[in-house]
Amino acid sequence: MVQWWKALELDRASKKPLYQQLQALIRSRIEDGGLSESTKLPASRDLAAQLGINRNTVTNAYEELTKTGHVRSHVGQGTFVSESASSVPSPLRWSYSKAVQGARGRVRSPSEATSHPDPIDFSSLVPDERLFPVEPFRVVLDAVLEREGKKLLQYGPAAGHPPLRRYIAERLTKRGVRTTTENVLIVNGSQQALDLICRTLLDPGDPVVVESPTYTIILPLLAQYQAQIDEVAMTPRGMDLDALEAQLTHSRPKLLFTMPTFHNPTGITMDLASRRRLVDLAARFRIPIVEDDFDSELRFKGEPVPPLKALDEQGCVAHIGTFSKGLFPGLRLGWIVAPRDVVLTLGRSKLISDYHTSLLLQAAVLEFCERGHYSQHLSKLAVIYLQKSRKLIGALERYFPKGVSWTEPEGGFAFWVTLPEKISAEAVLAESSVDGVIFTPGSNFFARGQGKRFLRLSISRVPLEHIEPGIKKLGATIERLLDREMDEETSGTGPREQEPALHI
Repeated sequence: MVQWWKALELDRASKKPLYQQLQALIRSRIEDGGLSESTKLPASRDLAAQLGINRNTVTNAYEELTKTGHVRSHVGQGTFVSESASSVPSPLRWSYSKAVQGARGRVRSPSEATSHPDPIDFSSLVPDERLFPVEPFRVVLDAVLEREGKKLLQYGPAAGHPPLRRYIAERLTKRGVRTTTENVLIVNGSQQALDLICRTLLDPGDPVVVESPTYTIILPLLAQYQAQIDEVAMTPRGMDLDALEAQLTHSRPKLLFTMPTFHNPTGITMDLASRRRLVDLAARFRIPIVEDDFDSELRFKGEPVPPLKALDEQGCVAHIGTFSKGLFPGLRLGWIVAPRDVVLTLGRSKLISDYHTSLLLQAAVLEFCERGHYSQHLSKLAVIYLQKSRKLIGALERYFPKGVSWTEPEGGFAFWVTLPEKISAEAVLAESSVDGVIFTPGSNFFARGQGKRFLRLSISRVPLEHIEPGIKKLGATIERLLDREMDEETSGTGPREQEPALHI
């Protein structure tokens, strides 16, 4: 019989402290009768090892349960369910849908791995607020309020502020996209765009093709809508189109999700020939493509490549863009460009969801762009991230041991690192976090938790002067783990089973 406490699961993506989660789980079992009076709870050391958490976390949970009368502790004997626990009033237990329960716990924050007060953070794609052009935005916000304040503080059309829709259509036209205002839907960030598309187009069980690895949040989103996730491996040129074509000959996915420019997490940009072939495959097999173009304007070297939407002649592509990465993420302002009937249907879904996006913010961003501030800010970011990119690549070459490889993106924030077969990214993070260096393990980006040999480094928030010392510490950690693994092999412990390599 499996011990009850080995089935406990904590949600490390939740903002709720782990000890409170553990307290709630044990309390629930007691109040539901799953743990009878005088049942002995596992030792704090054993439970901490089972859950992969600090022993103090378990101790704190037990102390809280003692305060509420659910358990009693005896020095030298252990912790037991109280005789009076059954009389403790039970709060209402809210029941969540199976879809939501299935999506929980799939996202892990690397910041939880360290207690360091000020870590060198290579994990986050969140833009650096120290670079925000706050003052010019304040000026345009005051200007639009003074000029059209009452109108902009009213409800607005679900499809968005018409002048901003027109501006986005014109901006995309310059990138080769044949579009009009009617093809543009304004949304509250690219995440709402993805949610609207999934909610409007997917039924439970529908297959959706994603790149492997892929954007972390798309995985729990698809799980929440009970989609079947079909992975197609990444190559140095983007999604493996030979594998995709072979898959499409015997199955028909409802959607295909891709990030062809500055892919997250690999940083890879799909070349023009591959883009043409992907759009041709979608047209031939009648598969809609969702193109997440979230950071294509953050190019710091090389020549721009047309978005998939610019190559789309049969209405196969829904193009998603956002101001979150290039301007302010707190604006929650993005767009979908798609065929007119698709935009109308998505607009009705948005109306039901949140009615509309803030007119005031839409008008302010439009004014900001029309005054040239946005283009100026993007140019400034290009210089900064080129410097960061060069600093990171130089540090990787200097401090990472032989056998480690990485991608070198032309824009965006993400660098994809492949470790030697002998060690895992999770093992590296467990030790580097003690030294105050964090990153995102590769397994976060795979639907089935593979990718143990990979990790993502982000240059988004880390200051330029912290890159080299951070990579130096990280390289030393990898060296130390490799040496330890070599010692274990020499001593006869033997290497563990290896995960197949991915061709990136």
